[in-house]
Amino acid sequence: MHIRMSVRIRRTICGIVIILSALYLYTNRVLYANIRDKDVSLKLLLAAAIRAAEIGGSAVVAVHDQVKFEIQSKGKTKEGINDPVTEADYKSHCAMYHSLLEVFPSITVISEETSKNCDKVTIPTIKDSTNNLNNYDIKDEIINADDITVWIDPLDATKEFTENLLQYVTTMVCVAVKGKPIMGVIYKPFETKQNSSLFWTWTNHAVSRNLQVLHKLEDERAPILIVSRSHAGQIHNASKIAFGTDVKIISAAGAGYKFLEVVSGNATAYVHMTAIKKWDICAGIAILTALGGMVTQLFDQQLITFGPNDSTELTWGLLATMSSHTWYLDKFSNM
Repeated sequence: MHIRMSVRIRRTICGIVIILSALYLYTNRVLYANIRDKDVSLKLLLAAAIRAAEIGGSAVVAVHDQVKFEIQSKGKTKEGINDPVTEADYKSHCAMYHSLLEVFPSITVISEETSKNCDKVTIPTIKDSTNNLNNYDIKDEIINADDITVWIDPLDATKEFTENLLQYVTTMVCVAVKGKPIMGVIYKPFETKQNSSLFWTWTNHAVSRNLQVLHKLEDERAPILIVSRSHAGQIHNASKIAFGTDVKIISAAGAGYKFLEVVSGNATAYVHMTAIKKWDICAGIAILTALGGMVTQLFDQQLITFGPNDSTELTWGLLATMSSHTWYLDKFSNM
C-alpha cells in the first residue's frame, strides 16, 4: 500500500517537474525569439529595401500596361491641384509594404498609401535579396528594430503617371535610424537606359555604382533650380527676386526625380516652397546627404526628422543642394 502510494507521488512529482521544465523552456524560447526579432541586420534591410522598390516598380508597370485602369482622387493639394490615386499606387504599396514586414515584422513601416485589397495581390518574397549586394564589400551593422523607421512611397508622381509622363515616376524606400535617414533607394521603373534605373546609398557604408561616377559640381555656375510643376510660377517669381535674371528654372515632377537631378548635376538646387510629405523626400535626403549634399527646410532651418511618431508633413518648404547651401538659404531669406 505504502509502496504504491510512494510510486504515485514520485510519478506526480516527475510529471510536475516535466511540465514546469517544458514551460520554462517554452517561455525562454519565446523570450529569446523576441529578442532575436528585435535585432535587425542593416545589410539585409538594405537588400530588402532595394528589392521592395523593384517589385513596387514592377507592380506600377503592370498596371500601366493594362488597357485601362481606374483613377480616383484624394482631393486637392494645397496648390489646388487634383491629387490622384490609382490601382498602381495600391498594388505597389501592397507589394512593398507587406514584403518588408514579412521579413522584418518588428520594424515600423510608414507608407503614403493604405492596404487596400492586398489580399488580391501576390506579395513576392524578398527573404533572399542579398544578391543585390554581391558585388559590394559592405560591413554589416545590427540595430534594434525599435530604432528603425522605414518610409516608402509606392508611386511618386502619380499625376504624371496618369498623364503618361513616365520619366518622372519612381518608387522609393528610405530607412531612418533614430529619426535620421541613413539609407535611400530610388527606382525608376520606366527607365530603359542601362544602370540608370536604380539608385541607392547607405551612409558611410556603400553607394550604388551609378552614383559613384558623378563628377564634383562647380560652385561658380549660375543657379539652376529644379521645382515642382504644381507651383513653378510661384518659385519663378521668388527666384527672380532672390537671384536676378541669371537664374534658370526647371519645372519637373516627382520629388525622387528632382533629388536625382540635383545629385547628377543637372540642377544646382531643388526648391519647394509649400508643404511636402516626408515619404516624398526621405529617400532623396538619404541619398543626397550620403554624397555630401545638404537638405534643410527652406524657411525654418529646424532639423528634419523621420521617426515613427514624427509628423508626416514638412510645412516650411525644402532646399536641397550639393554645394553652397548657406548661400542659397541667404538668398531666399533676403527676398
